[in-house]
Amino acid sequence: MSSNRRVLLEELFTELRLEQEATRAFDDAAADLLGINPTDLRCLGVLDRRGPVTATELAREARLTTGATTALIDRLERAGYVRRVRDERDRRRVYVELTDRAREEIARIWGPLGQEGQEVAARYSDEELALIVEYLRTSREVLAKHLERLESMAKSR
Repeated sequence: MSSNRRVLLEELFTELRLEQEATRAFDDAAADLLGINPTDLRCLGVLDRRGPVTATELAREARLTTGATTALIDRLERAGYVRRVRDERDRRRVYVELTDRAREEIARIWGPLGQEGQEVAARYSDEELALIVEYLRTSREVLAKHLERLESMAKSR
């Protein structure tokens, strides 16, 4: 490996770590502003990305037990950020969805960040963006694999 490549890889992984730390700090500040905890915030993110989901789907995506998810939904409902909505066709099925208040807060907190992110992304060609997307997707898949490894380790102790 050339020394230039070694330096570039070190810079890449340092920048990724710093970006993760900055994201975590931003999310912590957002959770504090909203008066919720980081897990609740993560679930708001799931709902913002996916739209209405069942409690079971939310639990699976957030990697929570169904009991913890019920308590989480109760907290977010009391805070005015989510509501439970019965399926019109199958009244036994209940979906969890964001409220207008939650959407307004998401726009207020993440809107300016998203706008600036669009401006940064506009600096790159379509080919460069495709490469960035591929790298991030692959990196996320590797991270998911190692998350499963850690969860397996935790279960075996």
